[in-house]
Amino acid sequence: MIQKIVKKEITGTSHPFATAYKKCRFDENGYVEEEYFIHGTSNIYEWQDGRCAVAVEDCPYVNRILVRKPESKAAFSGNVVVEILNSTSFIDFDRCWTLTYRHMMRNGDIYIGITSKPNVIPAMLKLDEKRYCELSWKNPRPESSNALPQQDLGNMEGASNPETEDGLFWDMLTDLAKLLREEDNPLIGDYSPYYQYLAGWSQSGAYMIRFVNDFAYAEELDRPYFDGYFSAGSASSCMPDLNQSYGRTALTQSRKLKKMTEPFIEMHTESENSLWANSEARGENSFIDDMKYCIYDVAGATHDSKSTMIDYYLDDRDVMLCGIIPNYPGKEVHPNGFPYEAAFQAALQHLYDWVRDGKQPFTTEKIEVKDGVNVTDETGNAVGGYRLPFVEVPLCIYHPVSTSMKPDFAFACTLFGYEENYTREKAVSLYGSYVGYMKKFQENLSQCIEKGLILEEDRGMCMEYAQRKAREIF
Repeated sequence: MIQKIVKKEITGTSHPFATAYKKCRFDENGYVEEEYFIHGTSNIYEWQDGRCAVAVEDCPYVNRILVRKPESKAAFSGNVVVEILNSTSFIDFDRCWTLTYRHMMRNGDIYIGITSKPNVIPAMLKLDEKRYCELSWKNPRPESSNALPQQDLGNMEGASNPETEDGLFWDMLTDLAKLLREEDNPLIGDYSPYYQYLAGWSQSGAYMIRFVNDFAYAEELDRPYFDGYFSAGSASSCMPDLNQSYGRTALTQSRKLKKMTEPFIEMHTESENSLWANSEARGENSFIDDMKYCIYDVAGATHDSKSTMIDYYLDDRDVMLCGIIPNYPGKEVHPNGFPYEAAFQAALQHLYDWVRDGKQPFTTEKIEVKDGVNVTDETGNAVGGYRLPFVEVPLCIYHPVSTSMKPDFAFACTLFGYEENYTREKAVSLYGSYVGYMKKFQENLSQCIEKGLILEEDRGMCMEYAQRKAREIF
C-alpha cells in the first residue's frame, strides 16, 4: 500500500540519477523530468501448495519513480508507459526509454520508470548520498535469505543481499498501477484520460513474465493493471521468483505466458531469439481473447548496440561516477550500429493502435534457426525475421556476437555484435555506385514504411545511417 509520495527537488547540484533532461534536450522538446519517492508497504510472497501466497505482510519500503512528460497538457497523447528499470549493471538503465524516446516525445507520451531491485541503490548513493539515503528495501526476515550463499540469492548471481529483499517489488508495481488508475493522482495530475502500458528490457522483460503469470490476473479488477505490454530484448532465463530466497529458479520453471487478455508485443534481437533458452519461453502469434500476443525477431540487430550502449551514455557523468563505462567489448573494428530504434518505435506505435483502436499488428516470420544458430543467406545476414532496409539492401554483415578483447568481456560479447563491411568492390558489383545503392535503399525504405515496419517520422534517421554507411564503403 502506498502511504506517501514525495516529489524530490531538482537543483543545480542535485538531480535524478542518469537524468535524460540534457541528453534528450527536454527544453527544446517541451518535456519535463521529475523524480518521486514512494513510501509504502509491500507483502512478500512465497509458494504454498503450488500457489502464490503471502509470506510476510506490510513490509515498509521507500522506492523511487522517474516521470518524464510533456510540459503542456495539450500536447499529451493519452499514452503512459511504465518501464521496469533494468538493474543488470547495478544501475538503473532506462533502455526502453533509450530505444523509443524520440517517438515518445514527438508523440507526447508520458514515461514513468520504477526502480526494480535494491542492488542499484549503492550506485545512487555514490552519486548523491543526501538525495538517495532514504531509499530502503529492508528484508524483514534476513534469516530466510541466509539459507543460501549470497551469490545464489535472487535471479542473478551476486545481485541480491540478505539485508534487502527483491520480492518487495511485486506490490510496488501493482500499487503503482492502481495509483495511476486514480484521477488526478500525484504522479500525473490532470493529464487525462489515458491508457497505461508496462514495458521492460532484457531482465525486466523477464520480470514482466512473472508479473503477468502470477499477479496480473490474481484478483478480479474493474480495469486491468495495464492496458498493454511491451517486452523488449527479454532475457527470460533471468525471470525472478516470488522472493529472493528461492534463488535462480527460472531455468527449472515454465517461462511461457499462461494468459494474456491485453495486447502484448515482444521483440527480440538476434542476441535473444535463440539464445538464453528464450526459445523455451517464446509463444506463437495469437490474437484470441485470452492470448493477445505478437512476437518479432529483428534481423541484424543485437542486444547491445552502438547507439544505445555507447552514444546515448557518452559523457554521462552519473553513469561514469558509478564505475560504469559503456563500451564495445569486441576485437572487431565496427561495433553493431544497426538502427533498431526504428523497429522498436514502430512496434510501440502498433501496440498503441492495438490497445486503443483494436487494430491487429502485422506479423512476420521468425528468424530461421538451425542447431541453435541463426541461419544466414548469401549476403551473410539472418534469414527471416522483422526485416528493415539495412538487411534487405545490405552494405555489411551484421554479426550477432563479437570476439572478446579479454576474458572479462566474454559474456558481453554474446550481447554486442559487430559489422563486417563489404569491400568497395563487392558493393560496386551489387549496386553500381553510391547513387545506385541509395536509390535501392530508398525504395526499400518506402516499402517498409508502407508496411508499417518503420514510421514515416523515422525516415530521416534511417537515411542518415544509410548515407553514412555508404560513404564508408564507396
